[in-house]
Amino acid sequence: MPKQRCTAQTLPLGTRLKGLFVQVLHAGGNESALWSLRRNAFGRDAANLSTEYHEGEPATAMQTNPLTNANKLKLGVFHLNGNSGARTIVPERYRLSWDNVLAAVRHADAAGFEAIVPYSRWASETPDFRHQSAQTFETLTWAAAVGAATHYSSIMSTVHVMHMHPVYAAKAMATVDHVTRGRFALNVVCGWVPEDMRIFGHKDIGNEGRYAYADEWSQILKLLWAGDKPASFKGNYLTIDEAWSDPKPLQQPRPLMMNAGGSDQGKQFVGKHCDIAFIRTESHERMKAQAAAYRNYVKESYGRDIQIWIQGYVVQRNSYEEAERYLQNYAVDNADAEHVEAILKLRNRPLEGAEAINYRKNLGAGPGGLPIIGSPGDVAETLAELADAGIDGVLMSWVDPISGIEQFCREVMPLLEKKRLRAPVSARNAAEITIGST
Repeated sequence: MPKQRCTAQTLPLGTRLKGLFVQVLHAGGNESALWSLRRNAFGRDAANLSTEYHEGEPATAMQTNPLTNANKLKLGVFHLNGNSGARTIVPERYRLSWDNVLAAVRHADAAGFEAIVPYSRWASETPDFRHQSAQTFETLTWAAAVGAATHYSSIMSTVHVMHMHPVYAAKAMATVDHVTRGRFALNVVCGWVPEDMRIFGHKDIGNEGRYAYADEWSQILKLLWAGDKPASFKGNYLTIDEAWSDPKPLQQPRPLMMNAGGSDQGKQFVGKHCDIAFIRTESHERMKAQAAAYRNYVKESYGRDIQIWIQGYVVQRNSYEEAERYLQNYAVDNADAEHVEAILKLRNRPLEGAEAINYRKNLGAGPGGLPIIGSPGDVAETLAELADAGIDGVLMSWVDPISGIEQFCREVMPLLEKKRLRAPVSARNAAEITIGST
C-alpha cells in the first residue's frame, strides 16, 4: 500500500485527543479540566478512549518514532519505573505505583516529550534489601503497558544484556513495538552493578568482556529482527541454532538503540550498533568538547551519524535563589544518607573537601547528570545552552515528576518554542501517523 499522511481530522479518536491535552497544559489547566474537555468535545466517557484508539485501524498502522523528529532539542523523562530519582526522604518525593506512573507518562506524552526511559535495577543499592532503591518495575513489561497508555512518545526499555537472552529479547521487544505502533526504542546496558550480577549468577568478566558479550547479543538481536529465514550464530559467549522470531518489529530494519558507552569499548559498541550515545558529564565546560569528539569518532570510524543525549535533574521554582534553597533542602538536609553513601562506595571515587560535598549533593539531587535549576527562564536558558553545545536530547528527572512535568510544560515549554528549540505541539504534528506496509 502506498504511504499517505493522515490529517488531524482523519486521525483515530484517541490520537486527536493528544492535541487537546497539550492545549490544556499550556493554558495552565489540570487533568480534571482535560477530562471535562474530552467529554464535552466528544460526548462520551473518556475512560473508553484507549480502546477506541485502536478500533478500525489497519494492522499495519504505525507512527513515526518521535526520536527522529526535527526538534533541535529533544526531551525525555527518566526513572518513572522506580521511586524518586532523587535520593531523598522528603515527603513529596515520587513513590512507585502504577497510578503514579500513568499520571507522569500521560503528562509527558501529551506535551510531546520524545522519550520516556526507565532504569533497570534488580537488587537494592544499599545493604538493606528492602530499601526503596530495590522497588522497580521490570522495564519490558512496563514499556508494553506504558505504550498502550500513550500515543506519541517513544517508549524505551532499559535492558541489561547479561540478564536476558537475545532470542527472548527479540520477540518481547517486537511485541512492545507493535503495542506502541512503532514507538519502541532500546537502551542497551552491559551490566555493571555487582549485586545485580550476583543474584543472576554472573561472573565478573570486566568492562571489555561485557561489551564483547553485548556485541554478540546485539548481532543476534538484529539477525532475528530483520532476517527472512532462521538464523544461526556461534560466538564466544552466545550461540543460537536455526532461531526464528516472528512477528518482526514494525520499525525496520530495527528499533532505535541507545547506549551510555564512555570507555573505548563503549564508543566502539555505539558506533557499530546504536543510534544514540548517552554521555555522562557533570561539567558544562567539558560537555561541548565531549559531545563533538564522540560524534566525530563515530562518523569517522563507522560512517554513521548519531544523536548525543545527556541526563539532568530539574529544580524549577520562581527564582534561582528559591530553587537553590529547595535543592539544599531535599538533596542535603533531607538526603537519603544511607543511599548516598552506598552509591559513593559503589563508584569508589575518593573525594575530599568541597569536591566531596558537591558530589554528595549531586547524588542526593537526582540519578545523576547536570543540574537544571532556577526560574522557568533559567531552566529554558540552561537547556538552550545544552542545545548550542551540540546536545540533541536531555533525559530529565524531578523529585516529583508528576507535578514537575506539568509545571515544566506550563512554564518552560513555551519558552523553548520561542527559542525555536522545539516546534509547537499540535494535534497534527504531535499525533501524526504513517500508514503503509511494513
